[in-house]
Amino acid sequence: MKDSSRFIKILKVYSDIAGSKRGASLGIDALMESSQDIGSRYFKKYKAESVITNKLLENESTNFPHAKYIDKVYDVVKDVAFRIKEFREEKLFPIVLAGDHASSAGTMHGLKMAHPNDEIGVVYIDAHADIHSPYTTSSGNIHGMPLAIVTKLDNKKSAINQLSQEEIIYWEKIKNLTGKEASIKPENIVFCALRDFQIAEENLINEYNIKKYSAKDITYRGIKNIVDEIFEKLAHCKHIYVSFDVDSIDPLYLPGTGTPSENGLSFEQALQLNMQLIKNKKVCCWEIAEINPKFDENSRGTNAIFKILEQVTKMLIHRY
Repeated sequence: MKDSSRFIKILKVYSDIAGSKRGASLGIDALMESSQDIGSRYFKKYKAESVITNKLLENESTNFPHAKYIDKVYDVVKDVAFRIKEFREEKLFPIVLAGDHASSAGTMHGLKMAHPNDEIGVVYIDAHADIHSPYTTSSGNIHGMPLAIVTKLDNKKSAINQLSQEEIIYWEKIKNLTGKEASIKPENIVFCALRDFQIAEENLINEYNIKKYSAKDITYRGIKNIVDEIFEKLAHCKHIYVSFDVDSIDPLYLPGTGTPSENGLSFEQALQLNMQLIKNKKVCCWEIAEINPKFDENSRGTNAIFKILEQVTKMLIHRY
């Protein structure tokens, strides 16, 4: 009997420089502590690599008000992209444990580098749309921009900011890591648990007819029905990436994230949604992001997220 676990490799991305609050970089070690607390051998069983970034100094300023710390975020995205490319070329299934969600741009770029001629679908489980650009953002936080990065959607029709030349240079660099073509087509994105987005993002969702499901949709229509629809929508895609931002879960259950948003999923819904998605053999990469233990009293939420990680990985192994 083959050891399916050897086809899995974990990438730990210790970065929280793209969010408004620090602490998401601590989420990975918090998951490892949860694993130890229950006697799990999860992190001993699977090989792992790490992407570690320099922490910001206290009160460190940025020269990029509309794309904060983009010079540093670019390095993270580039590093993640080349790691993911290597994993896929080695026929490995990457499980990415990320700090802030900006690094998901690197994951998607890396998948495009590894599969340059194939359609790649994205199932984005998140309270937020993350498709702002420096031209449309009101905060300047790049964890709200990964989908704009990989789709190359500046959305200048909804612009509220005028960028400096240096900001433009870095923005073009981070978008163009994979060349002239966008890494992800906007029509190949499906949102799950989406509920907190701005007009500029809504304009893009409507323009490109991006499919979105709210937590209410998932509750009333049922997870299996939603997942069946997702894979029908992405049937033309050869590879599918699932990105699970824990703020998709309602803060009643999970306060331990930097950008909580009410009316989200329950833990059980998040678990079952990811379990159903990972069964599909087109899924080639799965990611968890935005766990912030600074806001998680007694590690209750982190422990539950580790159980999701463990159960989804078991389902992944079972499908091989």
